[in-house]
Amino acid sequence: MSKLSNATNSEATLENILVQVRVLKKEYGMWTKSTGENFNVFSILHMERYEVETHSAIIAELLNPQGSHSQGALFLKLFLDKFQEEQKEQKKLDGLRKKLKQIQKDDYDKFKVRVETSFKVKVATSQEDEKRGRIDILIESDGINSGDVFIVIENKIYAGDQEEQLDKYHKHASVTGKEPGIIYLTLLRDEPSKYGSGEISLDEVVFLSYEESIDEWLGACIKEVARIPQIRETLHQYQITVKKLTGHPINRRYAMALKNILLEDKNFDLIPDLEAALSEAKVAFQCDFWTKLKEELKAREELKDTRYEVYKGQLGTEEKDGPEECIDECAYRGGLGLTSSFSKNENYEIVFRIAHERYLLYYGFVLCKKGGREKVAIDETKHGKYLAQYSIANGKNDSWKSGWLTYKYFNNPEINFTDFTFVTNRKEPKREDFIKELVENLVTEIERNL
Repeated sequence: MSKLSNATNSEATLENILVQVRVLKKEYGMWTKSTGENFNVFSILHMERYEVETHSAIIAELLNPQGSHSQGALFLKLFLDKFQEEQKEQKKLDGLRKKLKQIQKDDYDKFKVRVETSFKVKVATSQEDEKRGRIDILIESDGINSGDVFIVIENKIYAGDQEEQLDKYHKHASVTGKEPGIIYLTLLRDEPSKYGSGEISLDEVVFLSYEESIDEWLGACIKEVARIPQIRETLHQYQITVKKLTGHPINRRYAMALKNILLEDKNFDLIPDLEAALSEAKVAFQCDFWTKLKEELKAREELKDTRYEVYKGQLGTEEKDGPEECIDECAYRGGLGLTSSFSKNENYEIVFRIAHERYLLYYGFVLCKKGGREKVAIDETKHGKYLAQYSIANGKNDSWKSGWLTYKYFNNPEINFTDFTFVTNRKEPKREDFIKELVENLVTEIERNL
């Protein structure tokens, strides 16, 4: 058979697969309507991205033996079981593992779980006598015969690392007289930057992810409360929210049905082709978006020098020629976007930036040194007038000294090029019109804040 015939047959098979997928998507669309699967209070209230108000609050409440769920230490025990499973190969945590294994059933009620716990710790390398810190979630036992534990959860959804924060947690935990444990919880099991870890060895840190650890823990919790509708359904909605955040938004049954289509004998050999084509399609979509957005921004006088950049670490940036070059370099780490010099004075340059760093698209003002290429760490005392002058309505001030004076996530709709779920809500699937609409909505919102 000729190469042309093979190519024609492959195209026909691909077309057949796409027809089957569209039929399947329509069927499951009707199913989700009838079951109310799309109704999710976290999505309605745009609460998915809030680390403290949503994720830390929910996780801590579930872990708390005195929580409003009235299930005692049920969820805490399931979490600690998952925690021990994840750190079983780390020898430096043998002491913590031993104490957790010795916990008796009644001892779980002696645990306390708190959020946003402030502390001070002495740091030998610091010019100051002590440094302040704040623990996202603290799991602490008190009065256990086998010995008490002090487990810190650093919860990361979108925020960057704070300076030496893991090292500060470990030093603080070590002086409590309890067995310390540090958990670094991120969406996709990322490791901290050197800036955030400080002197602590990563062998002393347990890495958990929302994608696997929290999702599996929630699944175990749901099984245990299957006969309690109020708790079960709340947990189920939160689990769906977690799946959406980590790029697994589609219905599980629908995903399994898609898998079965691809694994049919006549189709499975095309899986690598489809995978490669999907990656290329995502890159092309992003390139079209960034190119169109740059054109629109440059049409404004104050943003006429708009340029492509990639962002590395806390304060580093690097200019690039085009969007594809940015996407290639930021495939796994770092961020990309557009930067425009907005205003200058004798000391600093204020730049306007639109960025995508693995998660949601956001925009705002950044404080830079003259030349606009190097960000300046924010000091509220020193830079107070800039924080006030370049504020954005409902935006956030910089909270980890990364140079952002104020920033805001774009939510009309929320754009995340990591999972592309914002595309699925589009009723009319015309790519050029969709990109044009996204850019117009974004530019309109930006104009209100310039």
